[in-house]
Amino acid sequence: MQIYYRPLLRSLLAMLLIGVLVIEVLVLQIGMSARSQTGQQLLSRAAEVRAALETRLRDGIYLSRGLVSFLQSQHGLRDPDRVEAWLASMQQEVDYLISIGIAPDNRIALIYPREGNEAALGLAYREVPEQWLAVQEIMRTGKPVLAGPLSLVQGGSGLIYRSPVYLDGRYWGLVSTVMDAPTLLGMLQSEPRWQDLNLQLQRVSSQNSNEFTRIWGADLRVDAAQQAMLIELPGATWRLVVQQRVEGFQLLYYRVGLYALLLLILFAVGFTRAARIREQRERETLRAESEQMKNEFISTINHELRTPLTSILGTLGLLHGGAVGQLPSEAERMVLLAKRNGEHLLKLISDLLDIDKIVAGRMQLDLQEVALDQALTGALQDLDGVLSQRELSIEYHNPFADARVLIDNTRFKQVLDNLLSNAIKFSATGGVIAVRVSRVSGGERWRIEVSDQGEGIPVAFQDKVFERFTQADGSSQRKAGGTGLGLAITRGLVQQMDGEIGFTTSDAGTCFYVLLPAL
Repeated sequence: MQIYYRPLLRSLLAMLLIGVLVIEVLVLQIGMSARSQTGQQLLSRAAEVRAALETRLRDGIYLSRGLVSFLQSQHGLRDPDRVEAWLASMQQEVDYLISIGIAPDNRIALIYPREGNEAALGLAYREVPEQWLAVQEIMRTGKPVLAGPLSLVQGGSGLIYRSPVYLDGRYWGLVSTVMDAPTLLGMLQSEPRWQDLNLQLQRVSSQNSNEFTRIWGADLRVDAAQQAMLIELPGATWRLVVQQRVEGFQLLYYRVGLYALLLLILFAVGFTRAARIREQRERETLRAESEQMKNEFISTINHELRTPLTSILGTLGLLHGGAVGQLPSEAERMVLLAKRNGEHLLKLISDLLDIDKIVAGRMQLDLQEVALDQALTGALQDLDGVLSQRELSIEYHNPFADARVLIDNTRFKQVLDNLLSNAIKFSATGGVIAVRVSRVSGGERWRIEVSDQGEGIPVAFQDKVFERFTQADGSSQRKAGGTGLGLAITRGLVQQMDGEIGFTTSDAGTCFYVLLPAL
């Protein structure tokens, strides 16, 4: 059983390997397309996050710029109460503001609101080295700077926006706006529309633009798609990184679905092919049983029919030969009729035995070099009696008297007998049967033709002429008898003599031809 199913298992394995390769390539392409689409979506959402962050930062920066302009219009800190009133009105618009400090000559002289920020009042930047460097840079460049997040003196973490104040073109001091970093940046994490995102802010190194330091946000996943976008701020450059918090399962679903489909296809193919294999095995079993029955049948024919039939024909021959005296005319006619029918039956039995040998490859031929003309004329002479009874005539034309072929003379005569008998059966009374010899294929082969003047072979039957047990008229009322084995035996014998057989047919008659190698 394993031998029968081994090719099926190999083909299913090959289909499995090809299917896996196709699925993985398809999933790879889907993944690339999904990552591209995800990248575009992340880029769009990163721009949205950046815009929101810049808007909130801009509110604090604009407040600082407004205070600078107010101080310039007041020529410095001449009226602290008026400045505090102005700050009180403006602070209401910025909910993340911790304090605003005014530092003439780089010392904080006023801070608003004072409550909770007392520790920063009076702070001299020269006395805080980590901040004094930044202040010196502001004095040198004259440009505002956003620093942080930094640890604040009054506690907590803040973003500090320092802006220089110039009066009459001379440096007067600076304004420091301290924004609560957790409140300002925390909105990125608390905003409902961004809950599915991992967000991280990084500071870009001023010395190397490829170096980044995280200033806020969660750890990023190394295996997830992400998009980055720069945020240009006064005196600093931030980098916003956005990625999906939870990677989608679409690719997993695609892969599982495709593999399920592949297994379903393999199951269907395997089930169908296995059913066909079982049917084939059943047919082979039936064929083997039929072959055994046929062999038993042929053995029965050979031993149980042929042997007694031969004895019967021998007895009838003795009676016809006068072994018991002269028979009355009516008795002699009946003996001859029985003898002819017995000989016909013996020929049918011989045909069955011959076709079995040919199909099984057990037909042994004695090939000898023979004169073609002699073989043909011998076969034609044996038909004189039949031709006269049917009022038929033979037209023999062979211009190659020295033609020789390598054949089994007995079996070649059987070939000619079958072709001539076939021509006689399908010829009308008074018809002519032509036997011709020609040289074809550049002189390398002899062509022996046997032609009749019958009605021709029907088109529907032409592709079955040389099959076993077939006749042009298979009904019980067919004009010509026989088993339908003659032409099948003829083809087998011709092929074993290294020849070919074929035919041409029309309404004017049929021509069977045999091609044999020329010696």
